[in-house]
Amino acid sequence: MKDDSDLRYEIKLVCEGHRLPQARSWVRLHPAGLTVAYPPRRVNNVYLDTPHLNSFEANLAGLCTRQKLRLRWYGSSVLNIQPQLELKEKENLLGRKKRHKPPCRLNLTQSWADILRTLRANVEPEWQMMLQTVSRPVLFNHYRREYYVTFDGAVRVTLDFSQAAYDQRFSLRPNLHLGLPIADSVVIEIKAARDQAQRLQEIAAAFPLPRSRNSKYAGSVLAALTCQ
Repeated sequence: MKDDSDLRYEIKLVCEGHRLPQARSWVRLHPAGLTVAYPPRRVNNVYLDTPHLNSFEANLAGLCTRQKLRLRWYGSSVLNIQPQLELKEKENLLGRKKRHKPPCRLNLTQSWADILRTLRANVEPEWQMMLQTVSRPVLFNHYRREYYVTFDGAVRVTLDFSQAAYDQRFSLRPNLHLGLPIADSVVIEIKAARDQAQRLQEIAAAFPLPRSRNSKYAGSVLAALTCQ
């Protein structure tokens, strides 16, 4: 039986990029008393999918249960990076992450074939099997993230902005320069364990924004398909 103890709620709120100062004010003046939890940093992701883009299609269809596999690391470097693999699983508003940090470093100036070969040689069997199916680099994106938390640490809020995205579907080497025409937006994510559901709803309701199904991955892939 699957252990559901690590499931958490995630609520997303989105506004236009030019409203970033307002979004910061909403967070910092929030009645829940949110405080800075961690220094801001750049988040980088390489999203992997099946050859038929099953993860993207599942998100587009709004399936209740879906998965997404990515490589994640922090900072501005694309050389000698040590990313972690993350499998993000969603069940309606609930989600969980499985993580694995391979004992190797990657260089995004190499070919995708070399990068994936190195990755597969350094992960545990469970992740090797996953990488045999979810084997196609589809998207590289990065954005700035600010971290906030309630006084007791039970509810976390992140503020994402300055996103850039790069289509990888037809590149033998990582495309790090030819960006996609994605919307300039600010994404507020509110996250908490299942037993904090009511509190999470109250914190979300205090923001003057509607809830959104925003997916940075799906939105960027849609932009890439539109450009074809």
